Amino acid sequence: GCQSVTAPLLLGRDAEPWARRGGLFGELQALLPVGNSCDLFYHPPPLFPSSQLYLLRPLLPLDKLGNEGADCSEVSQRLQAQLSHAPALPGRLLGSFLSLSPEYTFVLEDEGGPCGYAAGALHAEGFLQQRDSSWLPAIRHKYPPDLGTGGPALGQDALEEAVLFFHSEPLAVPQPVLRRFPSLVQLGTAPRVLDVGASRSLALCLLSALRANGSRGVFCQVSDADRQQLSFYSKLG
Repeated sequence: GCQSVTAPLLLGRDAEPWARRGGLFGELQALLPVGNSCDLFYHPPPLFPSSQLYLLRPLLPLDKLGNEGADCSEVSQRLQAQLSHAPALPGRLLGSFLSLSPEYTFVLEDEGGPCGYAAGALHAEGFLQQRDSSWLPAIRHKYPPDLGTGGPALGQDALEEAVLFFHSEPLAVPQPVLRRFPSLVQLGTAPRVLDVGASRSLALCLLSALRANGSRGVFCQVSDADRQQLSFYSKLG
């Protein structure tokens, strides 16, 4: 009965839950520091009922395995393998966030393991500067340009593409964008995650964390050729 409600009616600090439009739902929505992201609260009934359970959690220290840095974490490798459908270098998907902004990284799990992620940087301008000045040079030294040549044919195209990704210059974000939207976000789920509610919960978790720490707007970077990601963000509203 609350699906037509777009936002709670705030009546004052001492208003009881039943005095708000939307009842308890409106009360709980008002507690989340996500601003005007009302579309994320609308969860239509699923087309195909499912009993799939999901676990949404922050990044844990145990997720960072190995001794070569956070860019080689198990979560990053498993998520990348499931989202890209091809073998690639660890760190391409989440390496910069795991290294420079792990406190705003969240993981979605199902019975098969990690199946989604939400990562963000509170101060995007400083994050991007640190990524370009320290993280990227270290990754380029670790994965030289000739790494993708002379290897086995299986997965070679994906390897060359990943190496090219690290050695290409990232596009600069215009200052007007950074002034209006100071935080950077990146989200994704595996193809087996059919429940849009799980993706929206990921987005709400990340937006709440950023807003609670002072962010007043977020942006994401998506290639205009990446139809899968464009569709994913469009479904989130």
